[in-house]
Amino acid sequence: MTAEFKTVFQTPWFEIRTVDPGQEPSGTTEPYYCLVRPNGVIAFVLDRAGAVVLVEQYRPPLGRVTLEMPAGSVDTGETLEAAVVREVLEETGLVCERWHSITPCRLALQREDVVDHFFVGLGAHEAKGYQRTEHGTVRFLPRSELLDLVKSHRFDQTAALGGLYVAEKLFGIDLLTADLACIQSVLATSAGGDLGTDNGSDRARPDQQ
Repeated sequence: MTAEFKTVFQTPWFEIRTVDPGQEPSGTTEPYYCLVRPNGVIAFVLDRAGAVVLVEQYRPPLGRVTLEMPAGSVDTGETLEAAVVREVLEETGLVCERWHSITPCRLALQREDVVDHFFVGLGAHEAKGYQRTEHGTVRFLPRSELLDLVKSHRFDQTAALGGLYVAEKLFGIDLLTADLACIQSVLATSAGGDLGTDNGSDRARPDQQ
């Protein structure tokens, strides 16, 4: 039997749904709640010199600024490729010469069925004549510095780390330490190039359903 969820709270960005006790397949007698939001994209972006592009973001739940890879939701009817290009442009004012699809990532399996799709963008450079629409400070870090942040537990974007791990296991390339030319060569011959809309990539925001 498939549990029937109903919406109990809704915003333009997400909604919370619940299933009545006894309907959930595990047999629990307690109400179960899940979070519904659009699927997303995460971008590991390198500029032409091989620096990684990160954005400073103030996160109210943490009460502090974090340093993150560009990321965001996939809009209704939008392809994954279009979404990752748009998010990087909005957050950084940059465009990439090449994009490679790496892996879908699921983070909170116990609470949501959201898929965040991890991409690598190479050859990032300024988009001429474009005015950024977001205000986080853009940082260009040597990849060794990002590795230091990861090793010292100071990089909070866990889903992004999952994407880096999968890239290494699938393609044998460590995106944080490999030579830029090696990354370009390996991804050009190995990484997925199908940037379609599988896994519900064009799922609408709650207010668009």
